[in-house]
Amino acid sequence: MHATPAAVPAHCLNCQAALASEPVPRYCWRCGQETTLHEPTFLEFVHEFIGHYIALEGSLWRTLRLLFIAPGRLTREYFAGRRRRYVLPLRLYLTASFVFFVVVKLFGAASSFHLVVAPAFVASGRPVTAAADPEGYRTSIAEMKGCVERPGSCSWFKTLNARIGLKADTVARQPDEIARRVVGLAPYVLFLLLPLFAAIVMLVYRPRRMNYGAHFVFGLHTHSLWFLALVPIAFLPRGLGLFAMLLLPAYALVALHRVYEGSWPETLLRGVCVVVLYDAALVVALLALGVASVLIG
Repeated sequence: MHATPAAVPAHCLNCQAALASEPVPRYCWRCGQETTLHEPTFLEFVHEFIGHYIALEGSLWRTLRLLFIAPGRLTREYFAGRRRRYVLPLRLYLTASFVFFVVVKLFGAASSFHLVVAPAFVASGRPVTAAADPEGYRTSIAEMKGCVERPGSCSWFKTLNARIGLKADTVARQPDEIARRVVGLAPYVLFLLLPLFAAIVMLVYRPRRMNYGAHFVFGLHTHSLWFLALVPIAFLPRGLGLFAMLLLPAYALVALHRVYEGSWPETLLRGVCVVVLYDAALVVALLALGVASVLIG
């Protein structure tokens, strides 16, 4: 049951500015507050909450259409000053990341993201040692267990190394667990690395002499597309999903060409630099955090 709207007051209830009686204004001419107020309903609170974090207005569909079918065009529109037509970059990014978080967390749609994780310590640790020198491997594990199980038998430093070594050995036996942790951390890492992505693009396109904010807008739009594209990719079979993920760097290359212009050879060269540097940072961050979360956990 909706509350009956109150009569329009003679003055704004917020700033006390005088209001015209005819025609009845919907908003105060001075502060912009609604002139007719009523007790809010629960659904209005829900709508306000969702609308604050997710762009639901009509411009969203116009924005998504341009984002998907014309890489880089949305950024060019923003630079040209046509901003009221589309969802602003930061809000679009928050919307896309929110959708991705919800899908992955609620539905566990991450089959295509479970990569084969092989940290460096695994390659030089238990599997190799066990295969080359199984006796030495068993002796080393026994010594580490002795340090941990008999407090005071080893120095604190050796005991600490033993704890880390045993945990690393356990981690080496469960690459699927590392992959699961990596998948869970991916949205957070992408969010944190967004400023780094903008900095990499700024460095690669330094001759353009554009300020950092412009590159950040490009990063917001690109990451928004990546987040939204990863939602359907998450439901694909692993092989097909990994193939689809290869299209994401291709999208970035086309977007770079449209936003920063230049010849295709130049775009490919600069684009490869951006992709390589950013992918390296992403892989290092994901593996480091994934392994650290298993070791600490």
